[in-house]
This record gives sequence, structure tokens and C-alpha cells, in this order.
Amino acid sequence: MKRILALALVLVMMLTLAPLAFADNDTLIVAAPDESATLSTTAHDALQTAFLNVLSYNGLMKLDYEMNPVCDLAESYDVSEDGCTWTFHLRQGVKFHNGEELTADDVVASMIAAQSEPNVANFTKDYTSVEAADRYTVVITTPSFTSNLLYSLANHANFILPKALLESGHNFNEEPVGTGAFKFVRWNHGDSIEYVANEDYYAGAPAIKNLIWRFIPEGTSRSLVLEAGEVDFVIDVDAANLGGIENNPDLYLDTIDSITLNFLNLNDTKGYLSDANVRKAIDCAVNKQAVVQIAENGHAAVAYAQAPTSFSGSTTEGCVEGYNPEKAKEYLAAWGGNPADIEISIICSNDAKVRAAQVILANLKDIGINATIEQMDLATYLDVTAAGDHTAFIGGYSASSMIQYLMLNFHSSAIGAANKSRVNDPEIDALIEAADAARTTEERNEILVKVNTMLNELCPQVSLYQNQRLYAYKTGLSNVNILPNGYFYVGEWSWD
Repeated sequence: MKRILALALVLVMMLTLAPLAFADNDTLIVAAPDESATLSTTAHDALQTAFLNVLSYNGLMKLDYEMNPVCDLAESYDVSEDGCTWTFHLRQGVKFHNGEELTADDVVASMIAAQSEPNVANFTKDYTSVEAADRYTVVITTPSFTSNLLYSLANHANFILPKALLESGHNFNEEPVGTGAFKFVRWNHGDSIEYVANEDYYAGAPAIKNLIWRFIPEGTSRSLVLEAGEVDFVIDVDAANLGGIENNPDLYLDTIDSITLNFLNLNDTKGYLSDANVRKAIDCAVNKQAVVQIAENGHAAVAYAQAPTSFSGSTTEGCVEGYNPEKAKEYLAAWGGNPADIEISIICSNDAKVRAAQVILANLKDIGINATIEQMDLATYLDVTAAGDHTAFIGGYSASSMIQYLMLNFHSSAIGAANKSRVNDPEIDALIEAADAARTTEERNEILVKVNTMLNELCPQVSLYQNQRLYAYKTGLSNVNILPNGYFYVGEWSWD
């Protein structure tokens, strides 16, 4: 019945799509699971919006396919002996979408403006000053050596906008203007965003000339629209709907081992959740293997640690014992309260999260805790959870390095942004900062193992799994490469 209803919805979407379609092979139609609340580079910290930022903007740096920061708008850079002064030499002749040439003044204006935006504060605090030495040279000063600076400069928070438009009050939330491979055309709210190729793109004009980015929240519908030939590329294929794609010779399923850690976030400031014994009880009660099977159809690896195992410095030391309802009851006994008094509402923003939450609800009931599921759209979900107006939610987070992951999810400065468990521990803060300032890999990893062990013992949230990112597209689409964090560069793609 669900598939029949989804097919009916697809037929409606096909009719809606017809006016937007182009009659040539220069066009790419992407199906994405969520509509962004903004097109700004700084008013969010959400992966789905970052995908859109990457279309229209560039930073001084970008991530390569091995997740290393490499030059983008910067042609090269130099670092002082003390590691606190970074001099970036810009590519000359790079044009914004409005025809103006990119200069050092644009870099300075963009990065200083970004420092006032709370959603991206942890990507801008690595630098204390940004100055233009000349038209094509930018000098960035850091308070101390930071191993994370280049990763931060590759983040959407530090993408470069035209200074003149910034000063004029241009609405970048609705109309992006950058140097990226694609120019914004229009936003059809509730349906799609349209782009055209930037023929003056510094890395060469994209082969894809027209790009339509459609919003299709329901996973089955995304798969069916692809199978019907009405879209070309699907982001986050629902793992429960792989059959039609895997068996179709005209479609390709791309499976990427993700660095995204998915979790049941617990607001550690809310009621009984402030007690580590309660959080550990919940962790022990959750059958993570069942969550993986039901939520991701087995396309994920169970996670126990508080940070991804993909990065150096990870450890499972200090983790709870895994799925063990009896041990969960021991933790509740150590807490000393009545489990029936614990009230948890698990917020979800898509189908896979709901499926995970349904398993968790049943598990928690086994130890006497009652929980409910609350569904909301992505924009509302992000606002509510950032404000701390939640007890729990199913979420996930991708970062470019272990330092970045810890800084964003567990450093107190990220409360109100990505630190949605609202961890506020001076010792953890100090260790994360020390790891960032470490000058050698050996010293850094030693500190990271220590702070990760502390976080595992604190158990601020319940890690669930590191999933495989599933993308699907027509076999005629070439040069498609996906980073482990989910990013991709459409400007490099083409049709055979």
C-alpha cells in the first residue's frame, strides 16, 4: 500500500516537473530529501544546505576526495615559523557571478562578516584577524597554532561573497552570489531550485549547463522518480528502497563508507537526563544492531564511541557494554529514581530517523521508560534542537577531522549550534583545545584518545551507527565522485 501511495505521489510530481524540464543532455535533475531554510553560507550548519552552498561558492580551501584541505580560491599559502600567521595568495582573474573580480577585500569582508554569525562560530574562531596585504594577498592571524585552520577555511562558513553586495545588504539567504560552478536562477519554494552553469568559472565552464535541485522528502518517492527517469541523481537513497535501483541496468548505486556518526542525541540539561547513569542506561537498552537493520536495511556499522572511528584519536575505551537490558536496569538502580518518571520525546525529520526511533521506543519500554516520537520538517527540527527545546532527537553529524568533530559537538562554545547535548565541561574543553594546538601527530592523538575516553565515560548521547551514504544516478552520468562526508562537485560532472 505504501508503495502504491508513493507511486501516485510520483505521478503528481512528474506532472509538476514537466514545466521545469529541459529537452537536452545538458541538464541534471537532482532529488534531495530536504528543503533548506536558507541559501546563506553562514545561517546554518546543515549538510543539505552545505550541498547548495558548494554549488555557488568557493572558499580559500576545499576538501579533496581523500578529505584533505587543498587550495581553491587560494593558489598557494605560506605559514610563519610560529604557525600563527598564514599568508594566502589568491588566484587572479576569478569572477563573481555578477561579473566583479574577486580580490583580497572580498575575502576580508566575507570572513569578518562570518565571525558575527552564531551558527558557524566554531568555524570562524580559529582566526583573530584577516587583512588584505595587497589586491591578491590575504594575511590570516591565529591566536596560536591550530591544526584545524585549513579545514575551517574549506567549510561553507568561510566561503567568499562579494564585498559590495555584503555592504549593500543583499539578501544572500534567498539569492546566492558567489564564484562557484553554478549561478542561482530561481527558488520555487516547496518544490525546487534552478541553476545555470557559470561559464566564467575559474576551473572551467561546467559540462552540465542546467541544474534543477528538487525537494522530495519521502524516500520511496525519490527512488521511484529515479526509476521512472524523471530525475537523474538521488541524494540519500532510502536503504529500504534499493531493489528497483539495484536491478535496473540503467541506474548505478554508489555506496560510500561514511564518516557521519548517527546518534540518539540527549539534552543533558533536561531533567533526569543530566545524570550519566540514566544516559548509560538508555545506551545499554538500545539494540543498535536492530536499529541498523530497521533504519538502514543493514547498510551501516554499529557505533559505540561518542566520536567517529574514521579518524585518528578514536577509541572505544570507556564505552558502555553494548546492548544489555539487565545492565541498563543496574544503571537505573544506581541512579535511584523511577524509570516511569523519565519522559523523552524523540524528534525526527525523515523516514529513516522515524524507523530508528521506533526501535528505540520499544527498547526503552523494556526498561520502564516511556518515550514518544515527534516528526517535523528539517528547518524546524534544526531550530528547535539548536535552541535546546528538546529532550532527544535522532541526528547525525559529519566533520572533516577529529578535532573538528569534537570541537563542534562537545566543546561548550558550540552550545546553541552543533553541541546539542549541551556538554559543558571545562576539562573536556581544555583537552580539545590542547589537541588542536598540538604540533605533532603523536602528541595530538594522545590527547584525542584521552578526551574521547572521557566522553565515552560521560555518555552525553547514544551513538547508533556510521552509515553508508547511498547515492543513485543514471549510468550515463560521468566523473561522479563523492567525499566520505557526502560532499560532491557537480561542476566536474558530465553526460556521456
